[in-house]
Amino acid sequence: MVIAITKFADGAWAVMVFVPVMVVILVRMNHAYGREHEELDEGLEPFARGDKRRPVAVLVVEDLDRKTMHALQYAKTIRSSAAYAVHVDRGSEQSERLHARWVEMGIDVPLRILPRDGDLPTTIATYTASLAGDADVTVIVPGPARVGRLERLRRGRTGARLARALAPDPHVRVTLVRDHLEPHPGGDDRAGLRMLPRTSHRVVVLVDRPDRAALQAVRYALSLGAEEVVAVHAAVDPEVQDELISRWMELRMPIALELVECWDRDVGRSVERYVVDLMGPRTEVTVVLPRRDFARMTQRLLHDRTSRSIARTLGRYEHVDVAVVPYFFGRRRPSPPAQGPQADLAAAGSDQAR
Repeated sequence: MVIAITKFADGAWAVMVFVPVMVVILVRMNHAYGREHEELDEGLEPFARGDKRRPVAVLVVEDLDRKTMHALQYAKTIRSSAAYAVHVDRGSEQSERLHARWVEMGIDVPLRILPRDGDLPTTIATYTASLAGDADVTVIVPGPARVGRLERLRRGRTGARLARALAPDPHVRVTLVRDHLEPHPGGDDRAGLRMLPRTSHRVVVLVDRPDRAALQAVRYALSLGAEEVVAVHAAVDPEVQDELISRWMELRMPIALELVECWDRDVGRSVERYVVDLMGPRTEVTVVLPRRDFARMTQRLLHDRTSRSIARTLGRYEHVDVAVVPYFFGRRRPSPPAQGPQADLAAAGSDQAR
């Protein structure tokens, strides 16, 4: 108090003002983290396997090119319950040419042209809502094998808008599938093009703590029909590591948990090394990222961007696909629509693709 009074005009006023403000901010941040952990952990019961329902695949088709062929191959690799190819109409001539080429090549997944309803993300979100139900919907977005800075900026913004448009539906996942450089396996064009699934499919679920978001990601990973599903944790803190192992066993998780050493605290690099070791000439690797999404900007500012960094790091590898499984805080989840994909097909009178 003596210093505050005698040195008030010389700068003590700043300490008297900013220290209490900072204390209040830090306390509020701590309470926010506490509420999030409580929501993620409250009433968490052991994992119940139940029936594994295969996801519905929705392939976003921009053009009939290499990256679309690879994405089509991925849709078959995950052995989805149904596959629908959709193209947002940008002009009657372009859409007609695309549809004619699709039919001419005899691709066994039919293509549906969607009339534009606002921008592309809104149109895709409206369409996926008609497919919603108890099963998950995987929206597959093809991407080029090599992306320049300008192209990355353009596609990154498009992907962000698509993720925001699909965010209200908790059953929708977005998977980015990169192109590959080797020729895609297909049949004779004259006899029709028939994409074949990859002979080996492995799924890696990245886990930082065992909570509702992680369980949701594991449940989705098991629905992909892969020959191997494993959870991976980048071990940064030994105390967190021990707690994770203990909690993993208590929840009776149905997949193995592997720990990757991360002494330099670079999670992205550790995960990258692990995934590269899984890659093979006929292997498809899907990396499932549990992502916690928040309704308010202030909540998003309190969290790092590790998952986005990992997605960018793995995006340059061919046959390594990134699937984002969001968990939404403080948002009312919509009830599933009454109609399913079969009813939508009957009403449309045409086939759809992923």
